Amino acid sequence: MNRRHVRAAAVCGLVVVALTGAGGCALLPKPPIAAPKGLPTSGTVTEPESDITITSCHFDVAFGTLEAKLRVHNGNSRSRADYHGAVKFRDETGGDIGTVSFTVGGVGAGETRPVPVTDEYDGLERSRPKHADAKCKLDLLLKSNDEING
Repeated sequence: MNRRHVRAAAVCGLVVVALTGAGGCALLPKPPIAAPKGLPTSGTVTEPESDITITSCHFDVAFGTLEAKLRVHNGNSRSRADYHGAVKFRDETGGDIGTVSFTVGGVGAGETRPVPVTDEYDGLERSRPKHADAKCKLDLLLKSNDEING
């Protein structure tokens, strides 16, 4: 056992003996965790994965650009939200073509917004995919809610 485990076991034993006068150990409940400031305390709050949909995904072979269109719908009932994330582009064989980051700010409660995501293909060391078909996947999604400015 490492030092942290030994120390935790010793503290647990001392607490049980001090409180009950008996030996043994019990799991003590964790203290409640307070919600971070800025999160809505009432109404519906949704996860970023349920709020963002990829509506199109394309690799332009001629110009070497990655293009995706997203639909961001803030499913919250009372607060605005900011979204941050990335779109991973893959070719027809599943190989990585590139990743493009995006940010969408101030999407109102219940609002839907189209979001274009584009970037140049930077895979100079790799050959370009033969076809313009690309597959996109959302990655590293974060959503911050803003109840104050709802």
